[in-house]
Amino acid sequence: MAKGKAVTSSPAKVFLIRVFIRLCSIMPKQAGRWLGKQFAAVSTRRKNRAYSTSVTNVAVCLPELDQEQQQKIVYESLVNTGQLFAEAAKIWCQSNPEWWIDNIYGEKAVKETLNQGKGVLITGAHIGNWEAALYYLGSRYNFHCMYRPPRHLEMDKVICKGRCKNSTTMVKGNSKGVMHLIDVLQQGSVAAILSDQEPGRRAGIFVPFFGKPALTMTLIQKVQQKSNAEVYQIAAIRNATGRFDIHLEPLHMDPSLDELAYATEVNQHLEAMIRRFPEQYQWSYKRFKTTVDGSKNIYKK
Repeated sequence: MAKGKAVTSSPAKVFLIRVFIRLCSIMPKQAGRWLGKQFAAVSTRRKNRAYSTSVTNVAVCLPELDQEQQQKIVYESLVNTGQLFAEAAKIWCQSNPEWWIDNIYGEKAVKETLNQGKGVLITGAHIGNWEAALYYLGSRYNFHCMYRPPRHLEMDKVICKGRCKNSTTMVKGNSKGVMHLIDVLQQGSVAAILSDQEPGRRAGIFVPFFGKPALTMTLIQKVQQKSNAEVYQIAAIRNATGRFDIHLEPLHMDPSLDELAYATEVNQHLEAMIRRFPEQYQWSYKRFKTTVDGSKNIYKK
């Protein structure tokens, strides 16, 4: 996991965020779509960082599409990103977050793996709604999730409280957290690591992602090697009803592969999922921020 910025304390700012979360949680569900459209419209009009990063990423990753098709994906991606604020608030705060879960695909395979006494290591990307995916996993399994603590100390409590309303245990992305995941996986539990986050240079390797070198974590392989878990990919994809379909797919990863081959295969699986639902991927994430030779990245003009 990347180290991220230093953690600070900002009670006043976090108080305002708490108020915003509470307001979003009581809004009608249809308001989320409206908020998403407003976010996309403002981002497009002002050409802010979310918009410019999305345009750059889509152009680099999906060059086979014409400009109109690329712009459509950028806009819908920003709408979906904007909706996440309201949806996360409802999932965290409301008494019946189960409403958000619609169809579930691949659950049988996961249960069969667990019945064999093996742990299930979940990976995924910034696609669909990660909070819905976490809620699903925590509501069905003894679930442990690695995360990167927020920059503001008080927000850590807000996030963990929202995510740990069921059997979910949140663990920080440090050596202690890694050992915890290995331990629970060896005991036949379920654990998750979001694998399209850019790690620190010492914790990653450059392999292709949509044909472009991307610093990719090697942690998935290391955890699998030590835990003997089976690796699955998850995505909570918004469907036509506004709810989410849970997609669970076994990746059949061979932990004995060399690091380069293993990381490349992980990215290929992530890329395949994103190509199925490109409008729901968060293209505003600077996936190619770190370059192989330390030169200027694609986001710097």
